[in-house]
Amino acid sequence: MSVLITGASGLLGAHIATALVREHVVGVDRHPWWGDKPLEMAQGDLLSEAFVTEAVCRVAPSVVIHCAALVDVDACERQPEVAEAYNARMTRTLVRAAGPEALFIYITTDGIFQGDRAFSTETDEPKPRTVYGWSKLHGEQEVQAAGDNHLIIRTNFYGWSSGRKRTSAEWLYRALATGEAVTGFTDFHFTPIYVVDLVERLLVLMKSPHRGIFHLCGAERVSKYEFAVRLAAAAGLPMTSLRAGSIESASLLAPRPKDMSLSCDRFCKTTGLDVPNCNAGLRRFGADRDRSLAQRFEHGAR
Repeated sequence: MSVLITGASGLLGAHIATALVREHVVGVDRHPWWGDKPLEMAQGDLLSEAFVTEAVCRVAPSVVIHCAALVDVDACERQPEVAEAYNARMTRTLVRAAGPEALFIYITTDGIFQGDRAFSTETDEPKPRTVYGWSKLHGEQEVQAAGDNHLIIRTNFYGWSSGRKRTSAEWLYRALATGEAVTGFTDFHFTPIYVVDLVERLLVLMKSPHRGIFHLCGAERVSKYEFAVRLAAAAGLPMTSLRAGSIESASLLAPRPKDMSLSCDRFCKTTGLDVPNCNAGLRRFGADRDRSLAQRFEHGAR
């Protein structure tokens, strides 16, 4: 199996590349590789159609896993044309270059929904509130227009990154550990999944005959405040700097959906696998803090 991974130096892409170490994997990113296992990399500008097309043609992948995206929600709101370029136009270039024979896996978001109900399903109508959500939905549509040999994965994950930029969970962990003031929203809900748990299940789906849209996230719907409380408990961190608040009082440019929770029933029924609850994922997150990328898949694999 020949696999091309865009955004290979990002949080999700790096974990996928590490889990697929026995396959022929080529990463595409503008940033250098940071894992402890060697990875063939094509470094360049992912907005360059010529660069992306050349990389795909050179590798001739049987699988393309498209993780690269502009995920800063407020930055997308400020520059909608840039959001469309990263999240829709880049996707169109990739899926057309890959061709119908390659399985195309598109990583997308729970932010494509209005966010006014719990546990949205794959059959619910997308109706984004943000430019980011619309641009990712347009990316989904580009993948669907190219053919049926695809997996569209809607998710919301967290984990330990390269350190180049902190993920939200890393920031939260360090803020609690150092006593930095943290406000957890009680009126903003999601179904988070630890990145290693996500990758292990994604690869099962990838190697199966199943295609289409799948929600793949955690089993529990929690508020941002509850997530912070559970993270602190799992990691043995103090909660003295944590306070409850409302997203209504936050200074955010983009209007956030308040309930981003997804139902994973289709994934579970299709594969026979479960998805972890919030506490299980956070325990694994804490245990993996000082482990290398490769070690995260060697310890406590599900």
